[in-house]
Amino acid sequence: MRVTSLTFVLALVLGIAGFAYAKGPVTGEIQAFIVTKDSDGKEKILPAEETVPGQVMEFRIVFTNNGDAGVSGIKVVDPIPNNTRFIGDSHSADVDAMFEVSIDGGESFEAEPVKRVETQADGSQKEVIVPPEQYTHVRWVAAEELSSKGGKHSYSYRVSVE
Repeated sequence: MRVTSLTFVLALVLGIAGFAYAKGPVTGEIQAFIVTKDSDGKEKILPAEETVPGQVMEFRIVFTNNGDAGVSGIKVVDPIPNNTRFIGDSHSADVDAMFEVSIDGGESFEAEPVKRVETQADGSQKEVIVPPEQYTHVRWVAAEELSSKGGKHSYSYRVSVE
């Protein structure tokens, strides 16, 4: 039997380096890292144990299918943690997936750039781009099936700690 749709909603807690989620044959794990640079300016990624304002964190979300059937229609939704701000253009996935964001607490999602029409002081209307710092959630909609028997999908994004 093939599972045709699966949605994952994950909550992140700062200060915890990993979180596991399991439902049926598909398991999920969130890993939190601190992004720094060494003396040569080369990026270093270290497991997050504690965070302080000004740091950059990377969250990696990995799903593994240990079942006998592939899973399609995967949507991965993650809230931007409190006291952090999404860093624009920091998202990635190791599979073909549409990336979307929410600015309304996860009620709706749309592709970037998020645009809104604002009324100016003179009454005119102007289209503006909502800055990534105002995103409340991120979502990937995978176009690829999560293969059976050990298939993996990986998604990541970065935030700045306030």
